[in-house]
Amino acid sequence: MYQREPDLPLPPASTTKIVTAIVVLESEKWGEDLLKVPSLATRVPASKLYLKPGHLMSVPDLLYSVLLSSANDSSLVLAQGIAGSVERFAKMMTRKAHEIGATNSHFTNPHGLTEPGHVSTARDLALLFRYAMKNPTFREIVQTRTSSVKSISTGKRRRTRNITIRNHNRLLWNFDGALGGKTGYTHAAQKCFVGAVSRDGTTLIISILGSRDLWGDTKRLFEYGFDNYESFVTAARPRAVIHGEPVLRQSESFNSVSPAGEEFKRPSGNGYLVQIAAFREKDRAEILQKLFAETGYETFLEEGPVRNGEITYRVRMGPYPELMRAQEIAREVEDKSGIRTIILPVPAAGQADEKPG
Repeated sequence: MYQREPDLPLPPASTTKIVTAIVVLESEKWGEDLLKVPSLATRVPASKLYLKPGHLMSVPDLLYSVLLSSANDSSLVLAQGIAGSVERFAKMMTRKAHEIGATNSHFTNPHGLTEPGHVSTARDLALLFRYAMKNPTFREIVQTRTSSVKSISTGKRRRTRNITIRNHNRLLWNFDGALGGKTGYTHAAQKCFVGAVSRDGTTLIISILGSRDLWGDTKRLFEYGFDNYESFVTAARPRAVIHGEPVLRQSESFNSVSPAGEEFKRPSGNGYLVQIAAFREKDRAEILQKLFAETGYETFLEEGPVRNGEITYRVRMGPYPELMRAQEIAREVEDKSGIRTIILPVPAAGQADEKPG
């Protein structure tokens, strides 16, 4: 519904742990009871649980601390315990991300602290979070506000330390419909968040990297999404063709407007137009037109009367001098948006539209 530089590779900070969780949940060691804390894990910078070398923790407890408290030391315990080394675990993360479709991501560690070559994108993280939310255990963990985990010493007398953990996702406390998410912060990455909210049967996912007003940005984007969802869905399912005919009758004439509302000279003469969609409501046509403009397409609106004095608004591109070029554009639009367009010959001045090709 909205994007800004979605494929720009950036440091993802602790949103990395979404992929860490996916790999852990799908590993053969998910059911094993306890993993030993290696010395490597105790030397990582915060945030962390300040685990002691040689102590034992269960895999579920480790994962809860990773997703709620963003514990970097717990991430390393999981990586070492599941793959034998951080390097092997990071390769598993990258491979899994690419399988899911996050092909612009590359991971070198399980916690997200800044390292050369450790990058992801806003689009990739949204895809990864959507995939993770299909796992009921992941979904349950990220919805948990507070919990406690146990660290067990390995001396002659085993002692258990209970550690209280609290979810860093503020939306769980103060935003209607919050389903869960993962925060992140480093100096290089700034504030990051990937998460989901559900209202009235609709679930939206947002992914933000490099924010300086994280919770303000997050709430504004979610509210924008729910406020405009109906219009967006309608725009994505255009009523452009009825029984193979244009929405408008062939005898009807048109006035054209540019995206800025200024007069637009309707193309005439030879060539072909690509019609993306037609709507009864102008605001819905403008929403679709804006979406296409944000992805680099030049479009224009044409309006004209229909029966009973109503007006219809068509979102169009062109003209293109050759039919083959118009067909290429039509295929490109369908591949990228799922919208099936129609192709119309450019009418001569004073003539109405002909039957679409």
